[in-house]
Amino acid sequence: MEENVSLEKPSVLSVGLKFGLIIAVASIAFMMITIALGSNPFERDWKGWISSLVTIAIVVFAHKNFKDSGDGFMSYGQGLGIGFISVMTSVLIVMAFNLIYVNFIDADLMEDLWRKTEEQMAAQGQNEQNIATAIEWTKKLFWIIYFIGGAFIALVIGLIVSIFTQKKNPDPFVN
Repeated sequence: MEENVSLEKPSVLSVGLKFGLIIAVASIAFMMITIALGSNPFERDWKGWISSLVTIAIVVFAHKNFKDSGDGFMSYGQGLGIGFISVMTSVLIVMAFNLIYVNFIDADLMEDLWRKTEEQMAAQGQNEQNIATAIEWTKKLFWIIYFIGGAFIALVIGLIVSIFTQKKNPDPFVN
């Protein structure tokens, strides 16, 4: 007897969410290792590059998974969608984790960030009033900027990675 086996193509959303969870777990683990080593994960330094490279690698694997689980093809738009959904899922989960962490577990982490920012601004010759105003607004807008910055990074990663990982179907009208 012949079995009718149909290959169900994965959706952009399902792959994006699955790999977004993977990126989130990796990001939270990296954050916890960073804290355990005595560093502040919110500081902009070389650690951000490591995190970005891991995120890009996972998006590449998400694209590979999409192609391998489906018909072997992935349009640029599908790749962009997978990349954006993956990174934004991670941003939302990690942001929620960070909010809980800095509000209930280690509030000193953010205070340390503000103190170091003040020191950097003072070293650049900023006056006390400018420093106070900048810190006040940064505190108010930090999580909004975190979210918007995450959305921007998600878009950029999706746009760039998809250029290299797309595989156009030579006959797009055949199912």
